Amino acid sequence: MLTEGHYPSTSTLSETLPPYVIASPPPCYSSDPASGEQRIDHSPHNHVSRVFSGTFIKKNGSITVVFTDQEEGIAAPSYGRQGKIHGAILLDKHESVAQVKVKLLGNLDYLNSEAGAKSVPLVDQSVILWSSARGPCPGQIPFDFTLPATFTDGDKNQPLPPSFNYSGLGGPGVVVTCVYTILVHVCYSRRNVGLFSKSKIIRIPFNYSPRTRPNRPILPIPLLCGLKSSPEEWTQSMTTLKTKINMAVEPIQSNTFIPSVQVFALSDCIPIHVQLTGSLTSLRQFLPEASSTTASSSSRSVSPVTVSILRQISVDVRGHRSWRNSTIGEGKMWPVPPTASQLESYPSEGEVLDWEGEIQPNSDVTVGGFAAAGVVVKDFIVVSLTPPRNSPFLSTQTYIPIRLVTDPWIDTPDRA
Repeated sequence: MLTEGHYPSTSTLSETLPPYVIASPPPCYSSDPASGEQRIDHSPHNHVSRVFSGTFIKKNGSITVVFTDQEEGIAAPSYGRQGKIHGAILLDKHESVAQVKVKLLGNLDYLNSEAGAKSVPLVDQSVILWSSARGPCPGQIPFDFTLPATFTDGDKNQPLPPSFNYSGLGGPGVVVTCVYTILVHVCYSRRNVGLFSKSKIIRIPFNYSPRTRPNRPILPIPLLCGLKSSPEEWTQSMTTLKTKINMAVEPIQSNTFIPSVQVFALSDCIPIHVQLTGSLTSLRQFLPEASSTTASSSSRSVSPVTVSILRQISVDVRGHRSWRNSTIGEGKMWPVPPTASQLESYPSEGEVLDWEGEIQPNSDVTVGGFAAAGVVVKDFIVVSLTPPRNSPFLSTQTYIPIRLVTDPWIDTPDRA
């Protein structure tokens, strides 16, 4: 219940409150640590872009198309996510030009030999840069476009896929092409007649490569040290080696370790550690016999543990999915103590064998994994364990999913 009371007057309030003092303005914000501070964690913005100052020129007769902000020496213009397409159209015979139009096209086409083909439009934008209604045509017409970030597939918006080309013939055959093109359409009119009598179209393919980075780096810590100091930086995949039928042999357990981020740049060297655990007898039966001094150098270099990167390209056409696999990288593995030759000298430590190695995608791989419409491109690290023919064990593979991206993780150096 509200009751009538006595309230202090405004003059009384002004007498009891402390006087207001204008303080100094707040310090300027900076993302860099100040003196006495340190950065605990940092993930750079994914849209850090490289700036190029070169040009790409396409000439066809009296028409020249110039694209700016390009890397020197490239075979086609290249743009990233929501890239800005800048340039100009130069016309030698501009007096008779009636209209200049530019069109951006993108299309994803995919096929499997068992269910047919499908075509998905990605980009279809056009703009009239100039028409005769504006007066005499200038000799140079600039253009400026922005690529969309997404396309519509049914009722879903999806990120634009990168430029991509794959052809895997055979059964089942899988073909995928993702192509982006700029069309420059110049129409000429007859002298003193308003009808178009001639037109010329220049088709310029361009490369679309949306850039992505891992959210954290690969720490340069050897696994045997890192498992104790930073176990969260490694992920483990376990596999039991397969054995031949009716072979009574104690099992061998394979443990493969890779950085737990599982997202790697195409330029990254990915560290790998493989550890085999089992009885001394089983490990001896898995390893190839020691080569004699007369054996060839090629036989001595054969390793029972190999590593590769496998890319799987799958397409779904009317509910029927087909896929093809291809190897896009092969790594190197080497034994670390205790090695196979040390089994006799250190039988008590012979229950564990270790290999270390590294792998990197081939230099001609320029596109990471992606999914768009009915196309999925996925990558795996494959560790193959291959015993000798007379071994009771069978060849065994471990498949570890990874994601390949365009750019490596970067950090901004701290400034004092």
